Amino acid sequence: MLLLTRKNRIKELCKSSGMTMEELANQLLVSPSTVSQWANGKRPPFDSTKWKEIADIFNVRIDYVMGLDRIDPEHYYEEGEK
Repeated sequence: MLLLTRKNRIKELCKSSGMTMEELANQLLVSPSTVSQWANGKRPPFDSTKWKEIADIFNVRIDYVMGLDRIDPEHYYEEGEK
C-alpha cells in the first residue's frame, strides 16, 4: 500500500506542477526509466538524498513524498499560514 501511495504522490506532484517525469529525472540526475519505476511503484528511490531532492523540487515535506503524511501539501501550507 505504501508504494501505491508513493507512486500516486510522484505522479500527482509532477502533474500539479506541470513537470514531466523526464524533466524530474533530469533534475535528479537519474534516467527517465528510474523515475518511471518510482512513479509506477516498481521500486522506491534507494538513495535517501533523492527523497529530499524530490521534496525540495516540489516544495513539499519528505514524508509527504514518501506517502507517510496524508495531508495535501496545499492544505498544509494554507493552514500553516493562518
